[in-house]
Amino acid sequence: MRGDSVTGRRPARGEGSGGLARGIDVDAVALYLSRPSLALGVYPASPWADGTAAGPPGGFGADTPRDPGVADPRDLGERLQDAVGRAIGAHRTVAVLHDGSVGASALLAAATAAGRALGAEVTVVAADHPGPTGASVAVATQQVIAALGERHRFLLAETTRLPGGAGGAWNPVAPDLAGTPLVRAAEARAARLGATLLLTAEGCDEVLQAGPLPAPSRLRGPRSAGRQLADRWRTEGAAAVLADATSVLGRGARARRLRAGMQVALAPFAAALGDTPRVLPPQRLAHVESWTADWIRRLVECLAGYRDPVRAYVLARTARFAGPLPAAVAAAAAVPRRSPFLDPAFTAWALRLPAGSRYDPRLPAPHLRRSGLLVALVPHAARHALPTTSIPTASPTAAAVADHPLCRALGVLDGAPGPVEAVVAARLAVLEEWLAGAGEVSRPARTAG
Repeated sequence: MRGDSVTGRRPARGEGSGGLARGIDVDAVALYLSRPSLALGVYPASPWADGTAAGPPGGFGADTPRDPGVADPRDLGERLQDAVGRAIGAHRTVAVLHDGSVGASALLAAATAAGRALGAEVTVVAADHPGPTGASVAVATQQVIAALGERHRFLLAETTRLPGGAGGAWNPVAPDLAGTPLVRAAEARAARLGATLLLTAEGCDEVLQAGPLPAPSRLRGPRSAGRQLADRWRTEGAAAVLADATSVLGRGARARRLRAGMQVALAPFAAALGDTPRVLPPQRLAHVESWTADWIRRLVECLAGYRDPVRAYVLARTARFAGPLPAAVAAAAAVPRRSPFLDPAFTAWALRLPAGSRYDPRLPAPHLRRSGLLVALVPHAARHALPTTSIPTASPTAAAVADHPLCRALGVLDGAPGPVEAVVAARLAVLEEWLAGAGEVSRPARTAG
């Protein structure tokens, strides 16, 4: 059972508890300050007292069959195009957010083909931040568009000129954890054009990238295995190679538990193991720490629960998208967002891909080799414009907590404001903004499904 909710008469704006709406679940809101949520973007639960829990910690591959057969990687492009078509549906003016990544170029290629088939106009909204070389990623995006041979409208997502201040439109479902300045700027651009849907490449890496070394029987050959191990050593260190070695040495329960324990200490999961922020009141702190411990336990169970280490790894990485809440939040954005990579039929099919197909030893850089399936989705003429390293993401710059009166009134912020981690300060700002919006509506139409 969850803890106390804000109940009774809803005070007017600025009255009583600072304009808080009735029916907010305090314990659920506190979970948005947990390490899995801060570090990985996990939606822990609906913030509404009558809402539903999100997928994690119970959504780690619970509904996936254990022996689903094998998919053919040659069908990947067609499968993604079908997923894009399902996302577009009846929409006829669609925007694609291109952040400069390999996955975004793969999405643009699929959206171009699907839009042509469905008669939908596709506009590209491109990020303008520096890429790995220091040049704007928009330059490479333009090269990809030119190589596709289509006449797309091309607009820059200008994060320094967000309308209405730093915040975006209030989301009636939950705080929008994916509503970064880039996403909000893309929504603003798309809305100005009259687009009714924004396609993103969210989840592309989690669903399709290579991770740990496949079991020996599923390797593409000794050359591929040697190169993948070298890339893992170079990018993730000796610990990642040792974790891979447990898969080679044994696939029994003991070896899987050992592998899982090592993998949890590696990126991206390691960031979720840090201490819970001490900005929470004591009673909320204990609740969040207990939830986090249970989430980590289930994460380890997922990583150890499958004989195929690659399948276990993909399911663990995609757990943050599990359940209806993340998709419901995206659908309720100012311009509804969808990611074809997270289409249920597509992800179920992608889990059936041969483990060895995710890594392509022929490509020239470790990042591209690890993203072999995504690279294969980009036409050959456009591959020269793909980044050879991952695109850096903008990190929060705040270093101190302003006095967030709504968070304090709700009971998720304790003590005097002071310096905290940037990611915690940024999340408190998101929660404060969401609570302010919740206080200005009488009874929002909200759903997690």
